[in-house]
Amino acid sequence: MKNFLRDIKGNIWLKISGFNSFSVLSRVVSSWIINKIIALYIGPEGTSFTEQFKNFIQGLQGFAVLGIQEGVTKFTAQYQEDKKQFSNFARFSFKMVLGASVLLGLFIALYSNKINDYLFPDADFSRLIFWSGIFLPLLALNLIILAILKGLQDYKTIVNLNVFTNFVSILLAFWLITRYHITGALALILLTQLIQFILSLYLLFRKFGFSKFLITKDGNYNFLKKLTPYIIMALVSALIIPLFSILIRNHIFHFFGDEGPVRAGYWDATRKTTNLFLSIISPVFAMYYYPQMAKVEDSEGLKKEIKKFFSQMFPLFTMGMILLYLFRRPLIKILFTTDYLPMESLFLWQLLGDYLKILSFLLAYLMLAKAHLVRYLFSELGFWIIYYLLTLVLMKQFALKGVVIAYFISYTLYILFLVINYHKYFKQKNIPIK
Repeated sequence: MKNFLRDIKGNIWLKISGFNSFSVLSRVVSSWIINKIIALYIGPEGTSFTEQFKNFIQGLQGFAVLGIQEGVTKFTAQYQEDKKQFSNFARFSFKMVLGASVLLGLFIALYSNKINDYLFPDADFSRLIFWSGIFLPLLALNLIILAILKGLQDYKTIVNLNVFTNFVSILLAFWLITRYHITGALALILLTQLIQFILSLYLLFRKFGFSKFLITKDGNYNFLKKLTPYIIMALVSALIIPLFSILIRNHIFHFFGDEGPVRAGYWDATRKTTNLFLSIISPVFAMYYYPQMAKVEDSEGLKKEIKKFFSQMFPLFTMGMILLYLFRRPLIKILFTTDYLPMESLFLWQLLGDYLKILSFLLAYLMLAKAHLVRYLFSELGFWIIYYLLTLVLMKQFALKGVVIAYFISYTLYILFLVINYHKYFKQKNIPIK
């Protein structure tokens, strides 16, 4: 009994999960309430449109921050003991992102009508797209602030920020969605991030002071060279993840004709449901595992972290996936409405794909932390291209279920690629990881 209690007490995954429990609980509750409001007032079509707009915003943010947020996390963790170096690096990151986001934001605002025609051929949300461009610099700076807090491993601040933002999003959802329906649901995505920016900026200035980030001193542009691999990697992700999500959703629109938005809504609702569970796991990887991978220097350190995951987190993670599948039908009714029950047939393959996705984090975060650029580009591009092509092929035979089968097969191939590329670190001892 004592040994069991000692193991529980020393379980770092459970410590972070427990510390992050309020954040996770608030996210789950807010997602449930917002999804329920969308289901009641808009239906599956509204789900697909909101996810389309969310992918668009994610793509904008990724381009606007020039892909440096992972690098910011890494070098913040590295420089946090060196105040001068950290200050120079933070200012450099802010100025770089601000310049890029202003230019991109102006482009989006000027061409908002054409962008709307591609994203929403039968609806007009060009005004929201216009304001997304205007506010893009603030959305981009928010990502950099969060990356700094993550690099400092300031879990308490991150958790408090997430909890408050999720609470505010619920209040906004009741007002916006019930009054403005689909337009309100899309506006909610933008407004929530703007509120989070205001709060994160306040927390950062309270922690470090105002002058450290806004008073310009001699810049150190050597940082650009260090950040370049992260810029390339994240820009690729910023392009392909939202782009291919939009392409797949547009193919569903086209494949099913008038029923397309509804069928796409089933697919998006399935992903949103399983993402509620993934939202418990993913923050633990982001807040603990990624900084640890940045510190790992050899194969023994890597094997130690992976062993820690399988002994401490893997059993709980597996059990959660099984329960999610067994209770999928009542869960659909709770999260959405009976109109969404056709999505039940998508759960098995979606969950199997998500299961492999989490396992892939064990090596994917190493690839990010060590800036293994060629491997990253090949694996990310390969995954999304295969996923999209398999979707086109399998939908002809399995209809909507073909999308989730393609998702599972793509992650199977993705993990095989990672294992093949990093197998030497498991076979041999004390190999430096660079």
